[in-house]
Amino acid sequence: MTLKKLIGKIHLYLGLVSGIVVLLVSLSGCIYVFEEEINLMLQTGVYRNVDPQQQEFITPGAIRQKVEEAFDSEITYMSATVYPTGDRASIIWVRDQNRKYTAFILNPYSGEIIDSYPYSTNFWAIILTLHTSLLIPGFGHHIVGVSTLIFVIMLISGLFLWFPKSKKGYKQRFRVKWGASPKRLNYDLHNVLGFYMTWVVIFVAITGLVWSYQWVEDGVYWLASGGDQQKELQMPLSDTTDIGGSSDAIDRALQQITTANSKLRNYVLVYPGDSTAVYRITLNYQEGAFYNQHDSYAIDQYTGEILGSQLWKETNMGDKLMEANYNIHVGAILGLPGKFLAFCASLIAASLPITGFVVWRGRKKKKSKRLEQIIRKR
Repeated sequence: MTLKKLIGKIHLYLGLVSGIVVLLVSLSGCIYVFEEEINLMLQTGVYRNVDPQQQEFITPGAIRQKVEEAFDSEITYMSATVYPTGDRASIIWVRDQNRKYTAFILNPYSGEIIDSYPYSTNFWAIILTLHTSLLIPGFGHHIVGVSTLIFVIMLISGLFLWFPKSKKGYKQRFRVKWGASPKRLNYDLHNVLGFYMTWVVIFVAITGLVWSYQWVEDGVYWLASGGDQQKELQMPLSDTTDIGGSSDAIDRALQQITTANSKLRNYVLVYPGDSTAVYRITLNYQEGAFYNQHDSYAIDQYTGEILGSQLWKETNMGDKLMEANYNIHVGAILGLPGKFLAFCASLIAASLPITGFVVWRGRKKKKSKRLEQIIRKR
């Protein structure tokens, strides 16, 4: 058996094993890419518009009070995403003692709760769970992780199989013959579109593996940073001796930080979970929004003092790449055109198990007919 035939066998069997998972993960990924754009267009989900007003936003303390009044369970986690542009609703995430998340959409000026719902019942949550774990609790994410790893091997083996035996065959490898027979058309859809798709989906697949396997994340970080290891972020603690301090200290500190940065896209404020925890605020900027350029601060919940910071300009390439991982995965690293590119590539990836299966079935039937003919002759 030649090397090409061996790789062809590996490509086939791996495809048969992982085909259904690749189909479901790719299709759900296509849909999820445009979550924000679709929600803004339909004014549903967590992304909503509001009418800009000539008044200040409500304070973080007021946000917490509004949500606590509306939430009928104990809050174990709470974060707020606020858009200083003034035309977007604030997004509040809360988690209860059962680790169930609820989304609150607030008017940033009045604090009016525009909408709220358990996140697990939301359409986008279902699509995301399908994408990451096939809606199978417990071990579904392992199936997706293994299938994604297999898919990366298939992309590499597919590239090897794509190369023709002679130079004349290259013309047939770069374009689909739309007027050809159904069998030939199916082969071209698998072979030609698969080739073009590979150069995009390989990045989508690897960024997915970063979330699935720690060794992939560590390896990518090591390569990008030039041999450094990821450092665990040490969060400082609030000074509990100042519990009786001013209640609006965090409001003043937040205002000072946000007003000093005129190019904010949004900021995410994570509320302290206990008496010693700090406020954590992440400033996401308009410049570099595609790759999550941001600065993070830890603020004492009693005094409003900035206890620590992680500035974008001080991070290495490994840190930057880890922060950009999501935007690379969904194509947002290149803006809206990148999302369309990721969408098209994922759609083609979803078609490959189908077209590949048709190619396999066609060859299997052809071999059966040849075997029947040999038997009849004997």
